[in-house]
Amino acid sequence: MSDSRRRPPPHPGAPVERAIPEVPGYRVERMLGEGGFGQVWYALDAAGLPVAIKLLHLELIRSTDALTRFARELEAISRLDHPNVVRPLTRGALDDGRPFLVLEYVEGANLRDLIAERGMLRPEEMLEILEPICDALTVAHAAGLVHRDVKPSNVIIARGARGMRPVLLDFGLVKLLDQDLPSLTSSRNMLGTPVAMAPEQLRGLSVDPRTDIYALGLLMYMMLTGQPAFGGIPGIVQNYLQVHGPRPRPSAKADIDPALDEPVARALAPDPADRFASVAELVAAVRAILRPTVIGATDELPVRVLYVEGPAELVSRAWPIARSAGMIAAIQAPDSLLCVAPRAGFDAVALAAALGELAASGAAIAIGSSTASITAAGVDGPALDAESWAPYPISAGLWVAPE
Repeated sequence: MSDSRRRPPPHPGAPVERAIPEVPGYRVERMLGEGGFGQVWYALDAAGLPVAIKLLHLELIRSTDALTRFARELEAISRLDHPNVVRPLTRGALDDGRPFLVLEYVEGANLRDLIAERGMLRPEEMLEILEPICDALTVAHAAGLVHRDVKPSNVIIARGARGMRPVLLDFGLVKLLDQDLPSLTSSRNMLGTPVAMAPEQLRGLSVDPRTDIYALGLLMYMMLTGQPAFGGIPGIVQNYLQVHGPRPRPSAKADIDPALDEPVARALAPDPADRFASVAELVAAVRAILRPTVIGATDELPVRVLYVEGPAELVSRAWPIARSAGMIAAIQAPDSLLCVAPRAGFDAVALAAALGELAASGAAIAIGSSTASITAAGVDGPALDAESWAPYPISAGLWVAPE
């Protein structure tokens, strides 16, 4: 028996040494990380500037799925020019056939490690990270891309002269919605654990931007509580709860405003149709809770006004829609609701579209213009008198001011 066979196996927790690859034009110095598909190395280019080199595992060079993933990642990030998405630099292949991507090197801790260190983030810190990531995903979705793997370990918190810069990494599982490409079928494409995936991913169904919205719900819950939304239970039970169980409430685990439960629950709706229609709607809903618009005590400003009247069940469904659009409740009663929002930049057309189903179900809805003062104490002014800006009495259905 040879000495190598008599040698005891390495301890399960011991680091595995990897030979440093030789990449033409770069001085590779150390490994940054490793996953099921490949490794990421820190290197210096010919000018001495740092880069990250993503290298496919040697045993996967004959895998169509793995090669497809590499090609998709390069195409995806090449479509995007956004400060919160890692930038591609070039690509190539080693002499042994392994393809590699050269990417911008982003220095900083990943969000998973930051949460582990801090335990949980303050809601304002959560929003500071969420907003730029949602902005990046808005651009990605407009370009026909669904990330499919938004999770804490794929967000790097870089810091520079302009402050914090969250950067979204790893577009390797991206779905290109405008191309008929083969699906990734290998079991290796299940990065992370199923608990980090939307129900439609667990079921092998088609995905769209709302799949990323579900992932953002998981991300928000993790940042607010320091815990996974469906963690601490056997995997089969986790999968069942993700599809059939109650939506987790972050306020039950952390001392935060219970109002944050609603956007998290809506993002985590098992049915994609019940989630926010866009990441912009999601972040607007969170922003409306954490950064409500407050104007000077006596200043009136132009506002858009929403009035809803009807059965309590329909009125209660209108409020989350209005809040997601950035509106502030001025009057709330079981059978009526009046909300306002500063007119500048407000999308009344999108609000009308979101309320169309309630109008068709028998609610009387009016969207118009007026003026109001918005202070920490509440809303006052002509907008509160619906008769002054809308036809009254308001009939069942949807009325929108001509302007």
